[in-house]
Amino acid sequence: MKTDDLREEPASPLPPGLQSLLTNVLADLSTLSVPHCLIGAAALGAWGRPRATHDLDLLILVDQDAKERLIARLSSSGITVNQQWQAANPMAETRVTRFVSQRHPDYPLDLIHASDRHEREALTRTRTIQLHGLSLSVVSPEDLMILKLKAGRPTDFDDVISIVQNPRLHLDLSYLWNWADQLGLQGELHYVLRAAGAEG
Repeated sequence: MKTDDLREEPASPLPPGLQSLLTNVLADLSTLSVPHCLIGAAALGAWGRPRATHDLDLLILVDQDAKERLIARLSSSGITVNQQWQAANPMAETRVTRFVSQRHPDYPLDLIHASDRHEREALTRTRTIQLHGLSLSVVSPEDLMILKLKAGRPTDFDDVISIVQNPRLHLDLSYLWNWADQLGLQGELHYVLRAAGAEG
């Protein structure tokens, strides 16, 4: 894990309820020593163009026993599995666990289970920075790019372009191309680099 210098707070801070939820979840993850990092739109404020968000996404690595301990720990904090969402998304059961907070029911929390070599490596390359008023583990800019290229939505491409255009970053292009080759994302990476003016 790398510790970076303090960074500016994003222009689109988290709503207070979402920040409170993040604080609670991070405390429980740390107590149980669960490898984790912030991903998704809430992490974008560290590396790209911040945008408003009303949910939280964290990448974690747990086996079944650790997952059950984590669910029990979160439940004791009033953060429970959203059984209705899980029932409606049975194919996501091994990939995503969605939670709802009794105190902040309008803000979904998704814990994304690391499911491939890239995601497991991403958890070894996290950065500890000041973000959203907290010192927290955030996915590296390169790994956030790969995660978003895998998701492949128009908003994800816009987010990746904003990361490439961040003048404060010195992206590891060799690392990016290595994973693009392994995951079949060469076309997607070419596209965002060209769109960002970073590739001739």
